[in-house]
Amino acid sequence: MNPPSHSECDAAQAQDLITDIDQWSRQGRRLSSPAWFPLLVVSVAVFAALPVALLLGGNATGYWAVVTPLSAVVTGWYFATRRVQLPMMRGTIVFATGVVMLLVVAGFLLWFAGDSADFLPWLVIACGFGIFALVWRSAPTAFFAASTAVATVVVALGGWGNAGMIMTLVVGTGAVVAAMVELAQADPGRAHA
Repeated sequence: MNPPSHSECDAAQAQDLITDIDQWSRQGRRLSSPAWFPLLVVSVAVFAALPVALLLGGNATGYWAVVTPLSAVVTGWYFATRRVQLPMMRGTIVFATGVVMLLVVAGFLLWFAGDSADFLPWLVIACGFGIFALVWRSAPTAFFAASTAVATVVVALGGWGNAGMIMTLVVGTGAVVAAMVELAQADPGRAHA
């Protein structure tokens, strides 16, 4: 009886290596694409503002005063409970950016009124997600941040009457699209199913 050949051992080792690579690839995609959740939270918060503003007679300041910290807590919970965590430095940058976004938007809600209060929170979202895009190296998040910034400037300079509704539709739609692209990139197998 002949002992197993080296080629059979090599084939088994190669198969094990391929299995490990597949597992590491899946884990890497999950680690590199955590942006889908905050994008989804932003889209839900932004789209929910429309009916709330209609119910409150066009003044959604109270809504944002509740939803902004709630969104921060929900997003923080998501990141804290993930099995795959960001490296310490990147995680710290994401956390600090989220806290600064929360504080700046809260400050706008408390101390600013008028036209600037209509546009500055959108710019905060654009800048914050721009930083997230750099940290996560995420093209969909970068596109969302850039489209939010451009839309904010165009709508602010255009002086249109329905600026809040236009911004809600642009930012909400951009966040949904970016979140779906992030999810498709995180699990390419499901994107084609």
